[in-house]
Amino acid sequence: MPYTTILLIVCCALFYNRVGEFESGSGGWLALLSVALWAVGIFALRFGWLGNLLLQAGLFLGLTIWNMTRQKPK
Repeated sequence: MPYTTILLIVCCALFYNRVGEFESGSGGWLALLSVALWAVGIFALRFGWLGNLLLQAGLFLGLTIWNMTRQKPK
């Protein structure tokens, strides 16, 4: 059983859930996006856990850039 992979999926999903709660009030969609990226990385792209962690880092970088460039309501 790939316990390390399952643990990493859960940890990343919880991390993005907390980030979403902090940024927008609801982190469920970010957690689902994180799990979807893991599924695409594992099944479609045949990445291992290190490749999937790089995908998660890319998601975090994308969210950071998106939050830096969007207009905040006054």
